[in-house]
Amino acid sequence: MSHHPTHSPYVFHVRDMAGSPGSHREVSESFPAPEALGTDVISVPQGTEIELTASLESVSDGIWVSGRARAQAVGECGRCLDEVRQDVDAAIQGLFTAAKIDLGEDEDEPEDVFEFDGESLNLEDVVRDAVVTQLPFTPLCRPDCPGLCDQCGARLADEPDHAHEVIDPRWSTLQSLTEQKES
Repeated sequence: MSHHPTHSPYVFHVRDMAGSPGSHREVSESFPAPEALGTDVISVPQGTEIELTASLESVSDGIWVSGRARAQAVGECGRCLDEVRQDVDAAIQGLFTAAKIDLGEDEDEPEDVFEFDGESLNLEDVVRDAVVTQLPFTPLCRPDCPGLCDQCGARLADEPDHAHEVIDPRWSTLQSLTEQKES
């Protein structure tokens, strides 16, 4: 039996657990990503399958969620612009509370505390935060990717000896003198 309504695969009903510290439920679901998770450079594309395994545990302050989100991200290499596919295995965790926790004036709200309505948890923000933080800032097709030639755009992996004769503009006058002498 699925524990989430059809309108969002991230929502799980926990009414039976809320207010019953010690109660526990394991969830294991696969669903298509409703929208891209990531950045313009690399992301889990919309419709790509996300596997979620999580433990939901009722504690005195709410529901503690911990588990893993797995998916495949697609992007482009930051050096050669080839397609990059990267498996993402992100740890998720968060405390869902029915009421806002009073931390005092000077304290920031912890990153892993979320509000819920006492009936259902929406794990979208938890999954999004976990997946996005696992993605590389500059994805690479391989660690030693040589990239593209900055002069002509040739793939340096295909042409390892590729080079251009570039003369420092400060020496260009001398170059013209040697060209005159040769002719």
